Amino acid sequence: MNNKHPYERRLWWRIRLPWFLINIGIADKGKNCEEVNAQHKWYAIDNISSGCYYCKVIAKGQKWKANV
Repeated sequence: MNNKHPYERRLWWRIRLPWFLINIGIADKGKNCEEVNAQHKWYAIDNISSGCYYCKVIAKGQKWKANV
């Protein structure tokens, strides 16, 4: 059984591609991790909101602190 995140490959490409390619839609983030039965991986957007590395979801609060 494969336990990798369904959007892992997209994240791998996002780390390596130049931003202008990402901005035109190549290796765009997924819609929502929960829709594919996966967990979010949070980062700090502005010390108030949390963003997911894998998908486009933004949440209020410091959810990235739970990742530590």
